[in-house]
Amino acid sequence: MIKLNYRPLRYRDRWFAYLDLLGFTNLVQSKSIEEVLPIYSEALKRMRSACKLGKKEAGLLSSWFSDTFIIYTKSDSLQDFAHLESAARNFFQLLIIEEIPVRGCISHGKLYSQAKNNIFVGPALIEAHTFGEALDWVGFCLAPSVETKLKHELPLDQRPFYRKVTDREILRTAPAQHLYAYAFNNGTVNGKNPFRAAMQKMKQRAPKGVIKKYGRSLAFIENA
Repeated sequence: MIKLNYRPLRYRDRWFAYLDLLGFTNLVQSKSIEEVLPIYSEALKRMRSACKLGKKEAGLLSSWFSDTFIIYTKSDSLQDFAHLESAARNFFQLLIIEEIPVRGCISHGKLYSQAKNNIFVGPALIEAHTFGEALDWVGFCLAPSVETKLKHELPLDQRPFYRKVTDREILRTAPAQHLYAYAFNNGTVNGKNPFRAAMQKMKQRAPKGVIKKYGRSLAFIENA
């Protein structure tokens, strides 16, 4: 039996990112392990790459289990937010470009971490999971706690990579009137949005029951 020793300093305000691969369970059930492992390995490689700034570690911590990936900080400083936001968004972007569907959310709040025993508990995790799972699309959003924390520093409506979402078809069961979400707006190839092209390809091969998720994401991209 593992003995858990509570250490107060481990429970503190942090920035927390939650991302999960969509359709991974069906993929595991319907494909051979030889087809699944390369996709999973690619996701891990992309996460490790995103968590670095150049050749230096950005001071970020990360973990994963099955189809869920988390990235979190040691503090809730603005610098840590900048590092985590960049890493989580880059991870999301890299997976989308590789046509690996993913959905995620960044939150701010208390988190207790004991990485050695793979223990993560706290409001930050709960909020990120709640909003990450609630939205009915393939996208990446910022939880209300992030908007509250940053409202006196750099409000979310002034951040270049995010747009407000009010569409209830996207927000679905999210307990908020609006959220700010990644706008798929940084980078073009020959004048075309590569995220749009990747999303269209994923939509074409998606099961009928989830095609609307991709349609909502495409509409969000095209209405920028």
